[in-house]
Amino acid sequence: MSSMIKCSLLTAVLLLVPFASNSFAKDELPQASVQQLQKVNINTASVDELQLLKGIGAAKAKAIVDYRESNGKFESVEQLEQVKGIGKKLIENNADALTL
Repeated sequence: MSSMIKCSLLTAVLLLVPFASNSFAKDELPQASVQQLQKVNINTASVDELQLLKGIGAAKAKAIVDYRESNGKFESVEQLEQVKGIGKKLIENNADALTL
């Protein structure tokens, strides 16, 4: 193998080593975990923010925002059931992530 190829392979390995570890510093979380820890306020969340919830796509997120604009703020998380396409199961699946 030529020295140029050896050097390229070594560089590639050295660049990938930091990504091979699954351990994180105590206060350091991967970005996906940070998003999972954040609550979504159904009274202020945008369509994009609502889509972070499990089972909520663009259409359901827009329906939530439209409902909120027509009827005012939600008084409870359970009130989401009044939005077309949102059921009890979807609310249960997102219970830890929903807030007012």
